[in-house]
Amino acid sequence: MFKKKQSAVRWIVGGSSGIGLELAKRYLQAGDKVCIFAHAEVDEAVQQLKKSVKNAKQAEQNIQGYTLDVLNIPQIEQHFAQANQDMSLPMTVINCAGIVYAVPFEEQTSDQFERQININLSGSRNVASVALPYLKQARGQSKQNPKLVLVASMAGILGCYGYAGYCASKFGTIGLADVLRLELKSQNIDVAVVCPPEIETPMVFEERKIGSKITTQLKQMGGSLKVEPACKEIMAGIQSDAFFIIPGKQARVLKRLIGMFPMVARQQVDKQLAEIMAKSA
Repeated sequence: MFKKKQSAVRWIVGGSSGIGLELAKRYLQAGDKVCIFAHAEVDEAVQQLKKSVKNAKQAEQNIQGYTLDVLNIPQIEQHFAQANQDMSLPMTVINCAGIVYAVPFEEQTSDQFERQININLSGSRNVASVALPYLKQARGQSKQNPKLVLVASMAGILGCYGYAGYCASKFGTIGLADVLRLELKSQNIDVAVVCPPEIETPMVFEERKIGSKITTQLKQMGGSLKVEPACKEIMAGIQSDAFFIIPGKQARVLKRLIGMFPMVARQQVDKQLAEIMAKSA
């Protein structure tokens, strides 16, 4: 006899668009309770999520949204406390909040560089710091390990033209996640880091309009995924024991190449970049 799946509470920061919104939709449709947190368009996202669930009453009860800035720690503390009161302790906290400026280093302003470090890396730190007491409480009330998930990028594993600030922030996010994995293991809290290739989200569509065309072309070495299949793989990864979650076969092959033959991987990037720049000359 099959046991009915027990619903869980998922907190998703950066949940009003892109990867976060798609993950929220999938968790809701699986019967989980979801709290989304974002700096903008939260009410619109909540209404969109409610429409994605067939049972209107269930949708009303299982989704809450909160507006916050990942650089404002008191605000995160306030809204996480409210989410705990509204929906209970989370079994999963996912930070998807992030920004990108695809601009060569010499053209990238210090403000653009620092903003990526602040939101992508310091924001991950802030979310993790405020979430940990709730994850510890959740562990005390469950036989399962709660999980903290930070969304980084393949650009945190291998450098990409035009991504000085973005790569620095995502390499840092992977390092942060790896340290947290070590430190929280004895406390039975799991940590994972998501390193996707390009995923077709509003952020990527905007980047294609105003960012470096060389960056756009070079990123295809890791492949490009639509958000729906990418998030299906990400959810499966979160459910597993994997630390690195990498959606897309092409990206996983590239990750293995980087791990086994790092200089060969960089030589391939150099070769591809030279071809792209020759064509654009």
